[in-house]
Amino acid sequence: MDEEEVEPVMMKITCHTVGCPVAEETFTEPMCPNASPPTFRAVCGQCGQTVTDLVPA
Repeated sequence: MDEEEVEPVMMKITCHTVGCPVAEETFTEPMCPNASPPTFRAVCGQCGQTVTDLVPA
């Protein structure tokens, strides 16, 4: 049985970590949904903290 290919979703990602060099900057990136909740997960590429502000673009 073949696995179904998942289409990426464009998401707006904003880190709010105090002191992060890109705090409050929003990036739009393609993200693939996870098999289990939370559906979308991200980690800031600058400070390494979990990003919880993820919204569809």
